[in-house]
Amino acid sequence: MILRQLYITILLLFLVGIAYAQPIRSNSLQQMVEAAQLAESQANYAGALDWYEKAYDDIKEKSRKSRGNPMVKEFALKVAELNYKVRDYERAVKSYERVLKTDDENMFAEHRFNYAKSLKALGKYDVALTEFKKFANFTEDLESNKAAAFEIEGIELIRVLEQNMDAAIVPLSSKVNSASSEFSPRENADDGNLYYGSFNRSKKIELEESDDFHSKIYVAARDDEGKFDKAEALDKTINREGFHSANVAFSRDGRTMYFTRVQTEGTEITSSMIMMSRKSDTGWGAAYPLPSINGEWHSKHPALGQLFGKEVIFFASDMSGGEGGMDIYYANINSDDSFSTPVNLGKGINTAGEEISPFYHEGTLYYSTDGLPTIGGYDIHYTVWDGVNWSNSENLGLGFNSAQDDMYFAMNNDGKSGYLVSNRPTEEKKRLKSKTCCDDIFHFNIKELVIDLLAIVVDPSDGALNGATIKLKNLTDPSGVPTDTKYNALGNEFQFPLDADFKYRAVIEAEGYYPDSIEFNTAGILDNFTVKKKISLNPVPVEEPEEEVEIVSMNQPIRLNNIYYDFDDTKILPASEKDLYTLHDLLLKYPDMVIELSSHTDAQGRTNYNEDLSQRRAESATDWLLDKGINKKRIKPVGYGESIILNHCKNGVKCSDDEHRQNRRTEFKIIAGPKTIEIKKEVRKKTR
Repeated sequence: MILRQLYITILLLFLVGIAYAQPIRSNSLQQMVEAAQLAESQANYAGALDWYEKAYDDIKEKSRKSRGNPMVKEFALKVAELNYKVRDYERAVKSYERVLKTDDENMFAEHRFNYAKSLKALGKYDVALTEFKKFANFTEDLESNKAAAFEIEGIELIRVLEQNMDAAIVPLSSKVNSASSEFSPRENADDGNLYYGSFNRSKKIELEESDDFHSKIYVAARDDEGKFDKAEALDKTINREGFHSANVAFSRDGRTMYFTRVQTEGTEITSSMIMMSRKSDTGWGAAYPLPSINGEWHSKHPALGQLFGKEVIFFASDMSGGEGGMDIYYANINSDDSFSTPVNLGKGINTAGEEISPFYHEGTLYYSTDGLPTIGGYDIHYTVWDGVNWSNSENLGLGFNSAQDDMYFAMNNDGKSGYLVSNRPTEEKKRLKSKTCCDDIFHFNIKELVIDLLAIVVDPSDGALNGATIKLKNLTDPSGVPTDTKYNALGNEFQFPLDADFKYRAVIEAEGYYPDSIEFNTAGILDNFTVKKKISLNPVPVEEPEEEVEIVSMNQPIRLNNIYYDFDDTKILPASEKDLYTLHDLLLKYPDMVIELSSHTDAQGRTNYNEDLSQRRAESATDWLLDKGINKKRIKPVGYGESIILNHCKNGVKCSDDEHRQNRRTEFKIIAGPKTIEIKKEVRKKTR
């Protein structure tokens, strides 16, 4: 397995953010592609993306001038793939849709899997389900089919997982969370400070920079109001130069710290070891690697716990003999600071996927995995130790888990608060690249008084209205309690945790409906309580089709609006067949009718080329009708090229693509037979 895939969390920014120090200037297409390929081969996905996007824009412009180039789609898919790898899911979806929305013949069906995963990561579960099913129906590969079924099972969890209404989960302030990734937050019992790993950057990393780009362990103390102050990096005793340091864990007294130290060459991980340091009155002492825990493998994410009455260390490792990927192991901590041989926690916990970031608290082991069906990427799971065995692993539920990656769950000693790390988007999030690229630290409190909002969205005529979005705002203390936004693609019920003695406003929106809002407060609530609200959204008036008969005279051109072709191609696409079937039926209805079937282009490109392309397209449509039994003598195919322009967009005139599109058309007109015919067509009328 490629080592960089094992460390998506600790090296996410490093993989996402490394960009060539060389600026993108005026380069040939070949130079841009070569630079992109080199960057990608070095796992420099952001650098590769920069070059491929430049190459895509270049070839798209050339294609526009030359009337099409099939490489445009290949480059669009490459841009989509790299956006997916750097967790810019919105851009990935847009890039995939440039190709897949018109891929009626499933030429690029293998890309639907990551397209669906990108939709899933955006919480668009309904569309993602459709795309996973399309992929499963198309692929003949058994493993690919299993992968699609696995993702579908994860999405279906949304219908059964409980919402954690007793947990208030909010991101930490910008004094802790940077634009880059943070990970492994732990409060120290000895000094009460927060320790965590971070790149602590506001811009992308460049390999040729002189400054140190490695992740470090930071510590944040609390101010007089109990909030975390600006963090400081630990000294070089812990944050050794030339190494990445993160993934902290502490003994119960807070005087012993375990952490992960990683060495890289470029973006390739060459070693990953768990280190230990002891704290004295003068600070943290020299760190040294743990025997038996480290070896000819990679170990990370230490956590302390108890099993069989003994102190143990849990950790993630890819050592041989596991279930696949990173597995969770434990080893006894002996009185002389030695460690027993690591033991794999087994199939009940470990999978063929990745298990990472274990944390133990009072008999419960929390960890993240992508090897079980999840509602996002990594979901937080838990298992309970009964003194002999671990219980079946269970998903921690909604709130703690999201449509994105959720990791590093850690409970404080009080058992009522703690932290997790996620790349879920928030309004306060600083952005290095996209709103889902990088991980932030979130704090949670388990509330003794549970107040929640249950909002049900309906259409006043049709009942349950799925696919709405609700934005909840705290009006009493907007600076202290951020907005919470939820989108429910698969249902019409929404739950939000609330606090006592606050006033709230909820804004409800759904596509095709007028938005609405409600206000309510939680004043005077002393016991657990659910605020129930039913919201009816009124539909925006739409135009519904009805049939109307049009009388068409001889030599009157009738436009066929739905005839589509691929770039520089003449093949009839499935989406075009509806209009051709209509024309076929007319030819059957009027057996003496002879038509001219014409194709037109816009004025872009060479005149001779456009004439040739339009003629071949007219003949392609004619061949389709001939295959359906129409006599060849009844159809005259003519390619007019750019000779009949409907607007001002002639040669040399600058026009938008929408304006050019008016001229790209297929038409027919009666040249012999009946003087007039009747054509049924759809017209629009406004409804409620």
